[in-house]
Amino acid sequence: MTENYIQYASGYQKDNIDEKDVVKAISDIQLIDDEHGAFWVSVITDDENVIEVNKDLSLLVIFEGQQTKYQAKDWNEVTELYKLLLIEKFDVIVERLK
Repeated sequence: MTENYIQYASGYQKDNIDEKDVVKAISDIQLIDDEHGAFWVSVITDDENVIEVNKDLSLLVIFEGQQTKYQAKDWNEVTELYKLLLIEKFDVIVERLK
């Protein structure tokens, strides 16, 4: 099993997550203050692959040490990107961010 975790800017962290944890985090982020309005999910393969989302739908994507900034259209798009991350479809994510 691939190692993964979710962490909120407020400090909460959980290892070995699934899609339900991401859906809960998206719901939570919409309710919390701006200062703590971010979370990230990391999937560790040979490298640490991370997508961080902020309350304003801005994303920071880090794959193989390369950072990409992206502005998501809506929370549905964010959910789809996290689903792809959890199943390690990094190439599909990179294509969508272009």
